[in-house]
Amino acid sequence: MVSAPAGFGKTMLLESWEALSKGPDMISWIALNATTDQPAALLESVVDGLHRRSATLSDEPVLFALEDQPGQPTPTHLAVVEQQLLVLVVDCGDLTVTPAFGQTLHRLVHGNAGRVRIVLLTRSDPPVPLHLYRLAGTVAEIRAADLVFTTEEAGELMRLQNLDLAPTDLAVLLERTDGWPAGLMFAALTLAGKTDPARAIREFRGDTGNVSAYLMSEVLDAQPTALREFLLRTCIVDEVRPALAKALTGRPCDRRSLEFIAHGNSFIQPVPGTDESYSYQSLFREFLRAQLLFERPTLALALHHTAATWFAQNGQRLEAIQHAITARRWCDAARYLVEDLDFAGLLVGRQRRLLTTLFAGLPDDLDGADAAIVRATSALAEFDVARSTSELRRARDWLDHDVSTPARASELAITVLQAVCASLGTDVDAGLDAVLAAEAALRAASGEPVIARPDLRLLMAGCKGRVLLQRGDFPAALAAFTEGVAIAETVGVHEALADFLGMSALVEAVWGHLRRAAELAAHATALAESGAQPDEPQSAIVAQAWISTDRGELTEAQDLVHRAAEAAPTHDAHVLAAALALIRARLLRSGGETELAGAELRAASNSYGTQHDGWLNQSLIVDEAKTLVAQHLPREAIKVIEHSPGREQAGSLLVLRRAAIEAGDRKPPLPRAATHRTIPLETQVDSWLVQAAESLRTGDAGRGGLCLERALRLAAPEQLRRPFTEAAPSVQRLLQPTGELMTRHPWLRAPDHLRAHDRAIGSSGHQPGHAPADVARVVPLTCKEHEVLEYLADLLTTEEIATTMYVSVNTVRSHVRSILRKLGASRRNEAVRRAWELGLLPARQQI
Repeated sequence: MVSAPAGFGKTMLLESWEALSKGPDMISWIALNATTDQPAALLESVVDGLHRRSATLSDEPVLFALEDQPGQPTPTHLAVVEQQLLVLVVDCGDLTVTPAFGQTLHRLVHGNAGRVRIVLLTRSDPPVPLHLYRLAGTVAEIRAADLVFTTEEAGELMRLQNLDLAPTDLAVLLERTDGWPAGLMFAALTLAGKTDPARAIREFRGDTGNVSAYLMSEVLDAQPTALREFLLRTCIVDEVRPALAKALTGRPCDRRSLEFIAHGNSFIQPVPGTDESYSYQSLFREFLRAQLLFERPTLALALHHTAATWFAQNGQRLEAIQHAITARRWCDAARYLVEDLDFAGLLVGRQRRLLTTLFAGLPDDLDGADAAIVRATSALAEFDVARSTSELRRARDWLDHDVSTPARASELAITVLQAVCASLGTDVDAGLDAVLAAEAALRAASGEPVIARPDLRLLMAGCKGRVLLQRGDFPAALAAFTEGVAIAETVGVHEALADFLGMSALVEAVWGHLRRAAELAAHATALAESGAQPDEPQSAIVAQAWISTDRGELTEAQDLVHRAAEAAPTHDAHVLAAALALIRARLLRSGGETELAGAELRAASNSYGTQHDGWLNQSLIVDEAKTLVAQHLPREAIKVIEHSPGREQAGSLLVLRRAAIEAGDRKPPLPRAATHRTIPLETQVDSWLVQAAESLRTGDAGRGGLCLERALRLAAPEQLRRPFTEAAPSVQRLLQPTGELMTRHPWLRAPDHLRAHDRAIGSSGHQPGHAPADVARVVPLTCKEHEVLEYLADLLTTEEIATTMYVSVNTVRSHVRSILRKLGASRRNEAVRRAWELGLLPARQQI
């Protein structure tokens, strides 16, 4: 039995077999179709005739004329008969095998064992006891799964049609056709003469052209009326299940019914890995949907509405939304999105792009709180906080006037979206209050399973981390972003993962943990380079620029600033813009362009908003005051700080003290918390540098040296160099190349190739605020590279390092190559020597 739908090459297979057959069997063909009169009687008469003719044959081989081949004008095939074994090929074509025909077939099989072999070509299984044949071993079955084309066969077919497809294009074509032979041939006809095969394959569909005509005449029109109706009504869904099929057709349907349909029709097959789900072949599904719309467009809309209701009742909200939108039931679609708090998926998560596309056509004048909430979320996705706030007010008005239905999910959605809007605003305190209120509301509703949605948790983690970073609560901000990293990794949302890694890197960078920041930023960048997500996140680029600036790697920092400006914006754009302004101003100040640096900071302050005392806001003001001090305008610097909302912050008091000393005014007390671990490392170092400058100014060189030493020891582990380039001139004089401090802290000295570049800029002296030529700029090593470097210094081999670190030899070699590149060395002992010079390793006797 060869059982497969139309277009699987059943007849061609048998013709090829006959042509290759060299046996003595007598082969005869019978072609049946809808016009065949009493096919069962015809079958019996043909077999009887074959027996009679076979009995008259002598022992000598003779030629025997066979029946005409189906589909051929008058060909005559000859076979040599040496035995009385007959092979009867029965090609049923598009004829459905009736019970009477099946009974006749069974009698012939049962009563002619050993004399007649029957080859049945059919599009559906005949009503014969196949299970008994299988037990007796008297049936061989060839089905559609055996006839579909493999990758190699499809490639050979395309080459025979003079088409040389790339492996990726061939794979897409196989996926579109599921290996259906007729579909591949139609595709070959479509691709002939096309200059862009990849595009032609993507556009190859089942609802147009030859494919549609073939499926109509050979498949759909050949189905019984009831099955035809079933196919048209159930084709609107991607997966057919018994309960769903019952809802769409209005008729009872169980798993056995779907199994029966699938067994006789390869265009609907079980979904792998499921118990009762079935799916249509993609080209056939496209054809059926187009035919349904053509024949009964009103029914198509009604079926989509029915499917939407069924999916919603069974907890499959995304499918419910898709069908509701197709049915033009926008209110239902919006309700489904809000009821389960799936609105967060418009802003973050794996379905963000799909949901954005689905709701792109949401009418602006659609009434109802849910519709307003969806429009508010879509506005936030486009960074339009004002429009989102307006839509949220409309949603609140709808809820206040509509008391007929429960609105708990809508209330919660509004609260969450208000928190998002507040976190994007200029009032950091109000933003934190709104975020905490939203978290409390979510905890209060924690009894509902919908609250555990990862998209919602990602959204809240981003909002919380954003406002805490602006406030300067680095431990809490890092905890929020780290939570976002964990959630994104768990659910596989790579885009959100890269953003959270980048923001974590920025927190670590501004906190002064430069090595850890570099590792996080590198991880975020690696996601983009691996193709896991499309673009390198702006947050990671800004974090890298901050690190390079703090370490004095000015050229690299400039490049990163340009890259950050061209990166795609995110919801952290407001924060990142302020951070970039700080970086640009510091780069300008390092090059002596203090006026431009001041203008940059003032513009950023006006844009960011300076009415609150958050850390980021005050950092713009502090850096402006530092720029004024570098311009020898201490009184203007004092005025800037005293009129700022964060004048009591440690960084503000330090620059105020330095400006007061230069102006000859009474200096304010040193901030008590300037050395606390939660204070940025830069501020801690600045505290000692200010004290060093004061001591040197009063002639206490001993205490000045001690304070400078404390600053250097604090900065050394992270190679934080910028505070020393911006220190008072009296402090910078102690950091000359031949000085004792530079000898004890060689990490502050630039490598030769960078030092030469600095001298080319200006070796005769440096402008106010410009770094001494020998203050180092070096690419940082990661924690793992530091560990490998220490083992290299201990003269361990690559294999020994790999064993000690529990990593592969190739991983160690990669670390070594990176170390050599970063330290500008060509050999291991040269890298170790350079590390000693830079203070990356404890000083010891050189090799």
